[in-house]
Amino acid sequence: MNYYLFEDDKHRVNMIFQESELEAFVWYWKEGYDITKIAKEMKRKPIEVLLLALDRAERKDKA
Repeated sequence: MNYYLFEDDKHRVNMIFQESELEAFVWYWKEGYDITKIAKEMKRKPIEVLLLALDRAERKDKA
């Protein structure tokens, strides 16, 4: 049996970020905000911000 991430409709994840959101994320990250606080400030789900952080790390972008 396979396990699918975010398969349930109640766990819809928006993985599209505007340029302004990327800039905000970088600023919050550099200021030392944690994922939960960044999500609150950006009005996003913590999982969305976490996935963004993982994406940036995989791309080796300096966040």
